[in-house]
Order: sequence, then structure tokens, then C-alpha cells
Amino acid sequence: MRLNYNDIESCAVAALNKFMCAIPNQLKWIRPVPIDNFAIYALGLTLEYTRLSDYGKMLGITTYCDTEIELYRYLRKETIKVPKNTLLIDDSLKPPSLLGGQPDNGRARRRFTIAHECAHQILYRMMPEEQRKEYDLRYSARVISIQEYKNMEDWLEWQSNALAAALLMPKRYIELLLGKRRVTIYGKRMNRPDTLLIANISNRLAVSKSALTLRLRQLGYAKILPTEAYYDPTDIERDDDDYSISEIGGDACA
Repeated sequence: MRLNYNDIESCAVAALNKFMCAIPNQLKWIRPVPIDNFAIYALGLTLEYTRLSDYGKMLGITTYCDTEIELYRYLRKETIKVPKNTLLIDDSLKPPSLLGGQPDNGRARRRFTIAHECAHQILYRMMPEEQRKEYDLRYSARVISIQEYKNMEDWLEWQSNALAAALLMPKRYIELLLGKRRVTIYGKRMNRPDTLLIANISNRLAVSKSALTLRLRQLGYAKILPTEAYYDPTDIERDDDDYSISEIGGDACA
């Protein structure tokens, strides 16, 4: 099953509308999508935090049927039994409520990991029954690791990544938060106004700035220009006359 961006957008909107009754249509009502509750109540998943690897390389696992998973943790190999419809998240991503109030440094990564695994479940449930049976023979579970974040060449992983982004950053939210603004990316740079805008929106939606930037590019809300075209409207260049503040506008304290 191969979905294009339009299919994925429709899938995300339908899932969120069913869960939230309707995606809020006013700027003041925008809150981060409660992705953990979405996993539990919309998809019926059991969400658990546990050690998946000793060095945090494995971030999440979701299961489609009762299965056994081999992990390397606590300096040894271990096989654990995991029921179907379980979502395991590495304990390095535990929220503050489970960490005694410690800083939530992994918030964006935790939310994207949960959303990515939710996307796998949604895509799996969209498959025809016969295809699901064949799929079960190959995959009893799906794993997301740091390496998979960096290499999304696999079509299913690409679809899951795109659907996760659409769940966490609904197009309607982006439209409301951006208004008529669009950002410009000069190679790998952005000017200060756009950098601040990205920071504000990513904080509002509780996602990483890199994930938001990719989402804006996918939606066509980011203009891509070469590095040499870089322009920052807040840069102040002094001309040859070297005017002082007093000469052009009076006393700065007035």
C-alpha cells in the first residue's frame, strides 16, 4: 500500500477529527496534539516505558500481534514477551511525571517516536485483511531507532514519518500559526525573523525545529534559495556617512 502526501493528509485529519471531535479552527485554541492519549484512546494501544537498549539507540517498538522481542539491555541479551497492540518507548524518553519532576529534555523526540509508532499502527490497520496476514509473517513488530530517523529510504518508514508529522503538526494548525508568512531557507541557513518564527511554532506544537522545518517544506510553506542569496532584514549596515543616533533622530533616551 503506497500513499502520497494527499492521502496521508486526509488520513491524519480523519484520525484527529475522530479523536478530538474536530481540529480547533482558532489560533487561541491550538495546543500540542495529545499524542500519548491518541495512542491509548484512539488506537487502543498499551503505552509502556522500558529499557530498550543500553545506549538509547532503540527508541520505540509497536506490536501487531503477540510476539517475542530480543533486546540487548543491561549488558546482556534478553527476550521479552510483548502482547499485541503494545507501544514500548525507551525509558530515556520518560515524561517528567514519571521522572519526579526532572526537566523534559526529550519531549519532542518522545512525541515524535509515539506518533511514528501510531502511524505504523494506522497504516497496518488500513491494509486489506489478506495483506495483513502476509505482513504478520514478516513483521510482528516495528522498531524505530536513531538510525532509522536518519535513513528513511524504506517506503513504509517514509509513509510513517510523513503521517507522524501530519498528526503532530496538522496542516490547519500550521496555516493558523503562519498566517500569510512564509519562511525562506538559504541552503542550511535562515535569517533571524524566520528562526524566531520556527522556534515559536515548534514550542507551540511541542515538536523539534528540524521536524517543523521539514513539515513546512513538505507543505510548500518554505522557500528554498541558495546560501549565497542569504538576506536578513534585521541586519543593520552602517553607510559611509556613519550617522549617529543623535544626528538622525535626536537623543536615544528622549
